[in-house]
Amino acid sequence: MEQVVRLQAAAPPRSPMARALGRPPLTPAVEPWFSGALGEREVGTALGRLPQGWTAFHAVPVGSGAADVDHLVVGPGGVFVVNTKRHPGARLAIYERSILVDGAKKPYLRNADLEASRVRGLLLRAGIDAPVRPVIAVVGAKELKTYHRPLRATVVRAEQLVRWLGRRPAVLDADTVSRAAALFDDPATWRPVDAAEDVAERFGAIEREVRSARLVRAGWALAGGLSVLAVALPFLPR
Repeated sequence: MEQVVRLQAAAPPRSPMARALGRPPLTPAVEPWFSGALGEREVGTALGRLPQGWTAFHAVPVGSGAADVDHLVVGPGGVFVVNTKRHPGARLAIYERSILVDGAKKPYLRNADLEASRVRGLLLRAGIDAPVRPVIAVVGAKELKTYHRPLRATVVRAEQLVRWLGRRPAVLDADTVSRAAALFDDPATWRPVDAAEDVAERFGAIEREVRSARLVRAGWALAGGLSVLAVALPFLPR
């Protein structure tokens, strides 16, 4: 969301004509960040429905760079590093070492393993023995086909994530879960982040603008269809 707000603020505003025609307000550079933010928000909302004994953390600034973990979940079933990927209408093919999105290879498995290893290291340094499993939650895909299961990560549809987590066999006792959750909840565990307080509000304004532009385009499409029908009516057989 912060990236969307930052990049969109640097983009030139749409002209009155572009607004009237419903031209999309997002630049090509902003679109993937916007889609990703929507996906993370959807998965974050779903994780709010986890059963008692589970805790979820979101946008965790792990490591020393600019990367973060989309969602970090801890419960009786272990620790799960959840990476959200939003691909509306896409076909995903899953192999042992790679994921293809509409035929294009993506580094999702490698990145998921890296994030999990960072969290695993944090737990070990804190003296907490807990298995860490990377998970890729896919939002909006038309097809999710597994040819060979990945070596370490699990790929699951976002709408099935909470059920899948809830069905994991218990591997941690309550004390270990509590200690891991306390570690994750401590700001000192993670890289300091200066977040603008109005990010959610500004992102919401961008989202409303995107939705408004979509409605305008739909209106123009409907008007065009009605015009074609009006022209064709006199020539239709009676």
